Amino acid sequence: FFFFFSSRRRHTRCREVSWARRCVQETGINAEYMGISIMITKVMSRQGALNACRFFSAEQKPLKTPLYDLHVKYGGQIVPFAGYLLSVQYKNGGILKEHHYTRNACSLFDVSHMGNIRIYGEKRYDFLERMAVADVRELKKGTAILSVLMNKDGGVVDDTIITNMGDYISMIVNGACKNKDWAYFLKVQEEEFARSAVNGQLKLEYVKSNGLIAIQGPRAAEVLEHVLGIGDSLNLKKMGFLNATNHVIKAIDAECMISRCGYTGEDGFEIAVPENKAVALAELFLNEKCGGKEAVTRMAGLGCRDTLRLECGMCLYGHELNETISPIEAQLSWLFGKRRKAEGGFFGYEKIKHQLANGTSMKRCGFITQGMAAREQTEIIDQNGEPAGKVSSGSYSPCLKKPIGMAYVKVPLNKIGTKLQAVVKGKPQPIVISKLPFVKTNYYRAQAQSSFTLHQRILYNPNTVSYTHLRAHETSLHLVCRLLLEKKKKK
Repeated sequence: FFFFFSSRRRHTRCREVSWARRCVQETGINAEYMGISIMITKVMSRQGALNACRFFSAEQKPLKTPLYDLHVKYGGQIVPFAGYLLSVQYKNGGILKEHHYTRNACSLFDVSHMGNIRIYGEKRYDFLERMAVADVRELKKGTAILSVLMNKDGGVVDDTIITNMGDYISMIVNGACKNKDWAYFLKVQEEEFARSAVNGQLKLEYVKSNGLIAIQGPRAAEVLEHVLGIGDSLNLKKMGFLNATNHVIKAIDAECMISRCGYTGEDGFEIAVPENKAVALAELFLNEKCGGKEAVTRMAGLGCRDTLRLECGMCLYGHELNETISPIEAQLSWLFGKRRKAEGGFFGYEKIKHQLANGTSMKRCGFITQGMAAREQTEIIDQNGEPAGKVSSGSYSPCLKKPIGMAYVKVPLNKIGTKLQAVVKGKPQPIVISKLPFVKTNYYRAQAQSSFTLHQRILYNPNTVSYTHLRAHETSLHLVCRLLLEKKKKK
């Protein structure tokens, strides 16, 4: 992404200087450090050039999240990531242990490096639907949706969670992209919604005062319930996946935005908390024993967060998504609502419409490796040695105990069961195209269905009933056993 200032024909791009400067000021992230190329040539005045360079100085060091001291306390292996100092893994854990613990209990992740943008005003839906493919207008208050921001060429600027909070729309964007996203928002506002901004019909806010904590795993709801305390008004059993609310957590005396979501494939929550209360909230989670002898929640780092999302076939920006890959190629056509497919209105619509009708030459798919893990950018060839695609993500799966990955492969070689080869360290090794996700997701479903319907499922198709379903409906073990015995008698 380039900010380019030219004085050719004495035309200085003052607007670009203005929104680029504002972008860096409001996000607090140094653009050069984030990998954004800055090219500044002559501008109308020497002072203008000095001002631009001041804002794009490359001297800034990685920032610390509100939980930085907690990472150090728990023996985190600190590395620079997305402009921040974060932990890859912890001394008493390691990626494999942290991965399995998340799948079986509850882990705490520091995701404070993510960006939070809020959009206010009656034009907020028009503005957001110009860039995002989601049907934002139909999004009910307190619900969220996964979407992507589009560029004019049909590529993906970033992926995001969009939440309708009633008076405003909240967006969580990737930490490595938030500077770019904010600049993009300001540019679209200035080019297409300048009058709305002046009239107060559209207001953008970059939120810098919050930390973001994620607790993930099958016991996450149990932990949060204990931290909220007995008699708390928030009923987590009625709070489904991708639901959100603003709620006061009495134990830290602070209003937080609690969202039931995450990027691990497990049930969990992301809590936006005032940064001066973030450590206190994290400590509450980490010390909560839920009536047992030991604390339930443990710290987990970036390493297992990546293996968790890979097992569940989730895209990572910069790997499966970028500005040259379309959502259709990424197998994300389900992100488009029926109205958005028909009406369009977002950047890159003509290309998306063409791809929906005619298909694409490459598509994202999963694969299992019979040998060493095939990492990002590894070349994939067919049985005749001809190029077939490239790996976008690859790692060892702690749950499957074998190497897995995702890749962009030529159609029709992306069909499940197709045998190809990945060239790892110069040697071709067999891979088999596999169905995504590799590991079943366990998102929580609220009490939308009746107990009678659940009982029918236990009786006729018990394999489709998970522990989460039973907990949601407070179904007793006695009832489950009785229904299964009835089924046995009928046979």
